Amino acid sequence: MKPRRAGAVFVAVRSFLYAFTVVLTGLVLAAPFERGDGNKQKSAITEELRQAFRDPKASTRRHAVRELSQLREREAWTMVIEALGDRESDVGDAAQVALARITDAELVRDLCGKAGLDSRDEHVGLRVAEALGRMSVDIDGELLVRRLAPQNAERTRYLIWSIERLARAKHLAGKPEYVVEALERIEHVRTEIELSCAALVALGEIGTPKLSALVFDALTAQQPERRVAALLVASQAQMPECFAWSSRALADASGSVRMQAIENMQALATKPAMLALVARLGIETRLRLRWRIVNALQNSSGLKNRLDPRPWQLWAEQLPTAGKLPKLSPNSGVESKPDDGQTTKAGGLVGLPLISDHVCFLFDFSGSMWMPLDDGRVPKDIVDAKLREALAALPEDTQFNLVPFTYDPIPWEQRVQPAKQANVRKALDFFAACHARGRGNVYDAALFALDDPGVDTIVALTDGVPTGGFHSDMDLIVPLFLERNRFTKVVVDSILVDAKLGTSRRWNEFSIATGGRCVEVDLAQ
Repeated sequence: MKPRRAGAVFVAVRSFLYAFTVVLTGLVLAAPFERGDGNKQKSAITEELRQAFRDPKASTRRHAVRELSQLREREAWTMVIEALGDRESDVGDAAQVALARITDAELVRDLCGKAGLDSRDEHVGLRVAEALGRMSVDIDGELLVRRLAPQNAERTRYLIWSIERLARAKHLAGKPEYVVEALERIEHVRTEIELSCAALVALGEIGTPKLSALVFDALTAQQPERRVAALLVASQAQMPECFAWSSRALADASGSVRMQAIENMQALATKPAMLALVARLGIETRLRLRWRIVNALQNSSGLKNRLDPRPWQLWAEQLPTAGKLPKLSPNSGVESKPDDGQTTKAGGLVGLPLISDHVCFLFDFSGSMWMPLDDGRVPKDIVDAKLREALAALPEDTQFNLVPFTYDPIPWEQRVQPAKQANVRKALDFFAACHARGRGNVYDAALFALDDPGVDTIVALTDGVPTGGFHSDMDLIVPLFLERNRFTKVVVDSILVDAKLGTSRRWNEFSIATGGRCVEVDLAQ
């Protein structure tokens, strides 16, 4: 009996040692830092990649940043973070986009400190503040709200937006009451209205017992941006008062508030909501808003009726009293048919009918505007003639502005002006005399137009490829603009000249996201 027991013990010990050896070997092979000989494991960052990262050519550096972001090495991410401070926008943007791939919790904590949010380079702090909201790892909200400071408005706005997006994606970790308390303090700051609005929307995403009171207070605010934010929260949080509040807001003095109320009614998708939209269509005075109502009704019904409210009334009255309308595939913007007598007040610009009477025209004066066509004509001269036709057709009660842009906006006026003959002549003379050249910074030009409370539509004529400014990557420009625009509700119509397929698709998505349209034109025709 004893020898047999001893043999069993020997077998058990041998099996244990074998299993332990296998596990230990696996751990050694999987260790990313140290080899058995004491030397560090060879880095995946090649010397060629290091040289590309320091290359004088921006496109080479951008490619290097994208390759580095694919490597699961801390040194590679350190280099990507360094690239956030690159003064060439396409390099900095590539690094900012890449940050969404970070999954290392320790690295995220570093980005919430001196390596990112607290960097001495303001550009780095701004880029990190936005990128945190696109990460797919849990982030302690306390690390973010500690950096909220109204005196640093832009970074704070990005941080609040990141908190909102993390909460929506269920990646906001830590004590929610600490985050809510910090956001409520920002929401009460009336000197920074956009921060107050952003904080209210973030609170709506996280949830707070005070939400109804905060929304009701914002609905009665003097600033239209706060009223828009309140309606947005009421819709997103599916508050029971949303229909009543939106019904009253359809008659608000501000066009942006009425625009949000229209969107709320479309989202409610009930018979009372549709009847409210039809009733507003019959009395709405702003052309852009009338077409937004038509777009909402078309998307809700699948019908192609237009500005006449009577067929819409017949359709809405036949809807079932209870329940919601079935979801349909959305239309790709307003269908414009210049020959039906309903579409426009003016003929439009270069193939795009104009459906606004409060419009800011943006013109990309980068290199493509000055490159001669096959027949020798210069695109700028063709646009001169087309603009002359478009402005001549504007009714005098239309408000308009012209903003050519290169690296900086070059506005005719700081605000929209009535389309009286004298103003039209001055605007055309200004445009004809403008011969600026340089990189095309469409983002800052669009923000300039957003700052004008008299604008409800931006019409941008461009080749579609931003080349200058702090941001030049459409993967960043589009969401950043949409976030900045959600309390002003300006529609973007775009006219693309000689744009490539991918560029056209991106701009089309951009315009539709704002409720606008995108057309492609050939100036040679």
